[in-house]
Amino acid sequence: MNPYKTIVIDDEPLAIDVITHYLKRFSNFEVVGTFTDSVEAFNYLKRNQQVDVVFTDIAMPEISGIELVKLTAEPTKFIMTTSYSEHAVESFNLEVIDYLLKPISFERFAKALNRYERLSKSTIDEGSSFFVKDGDDFIKILLDDIDYIQGLKDYAKIVTGNNYCLVLKTLKSVEVDLSAYNFMRIHKSYIVPLNKIRQYNGKCVLINNVEIPVGSRYRDDLKKYFQSNRF
Repeated sequence: MNPYKTIVIDDEPLAIDVITHYLKRFSNFEVVGTFTDSVEAFNYLKRNQQVDVVFTDIAMPEISGIELVKLTAEPTKFIMTTSYSEHAVESFNLEVIDYLLKPISFERFAKALNRYERLSKSTIDEGSSFFVKDGDDFIKILLDDIDYIQGLKDYAKIVTGNNYCLVLKTLKSVEVDLSAYNFMRIHKSYIVPLNKIRQYNGKCVLINNVEIPVGSRYRDDLKKYFQSNRF
């Protein structure tokens, strides 16, 4: 596989040096250009539509990082780098891959690259995702990656394989948000994606070898689902 063609945009040369230094540790990413001038970067992107991923600072003179995302055609994807968090929501609405707050640690940087690779190989519609805030970071969660969601008082624990994140959101509000995406509440403390259920014995469901209890008040709805989808 050819390496992902990458450019880096920042009006601070030191910030460019940090990102390019990190990128050298990933053989599947190739830096094809660096720019301290966003207009030059925009003109480069117009001439080179094969660029896969762009790291750009938001607070750039003349053309901001946000504006650059809006002006650049698919399939080029963006990872935003900034010292400020106030543009996060607008960036996520533009479906950027990630939003990195400076100073950027190598561990956080690596997570952004992994997320880009996973999304670039995924056949899932990018609309089937949402962002959660984890400390100073904003993390994109693909609905198809979710194994189950557990309610913990005012928090929801979203489990994806061996990983999880906690969001300040009640399970009731999560239930409302995900009801249109084939998720069902099966217990006062659990919501599950119906397409991941591998077995049901009347008391619990099995998802990726994890047994999740089914509450008595939810059994009829779950049984109706299985009846309507049986062979």
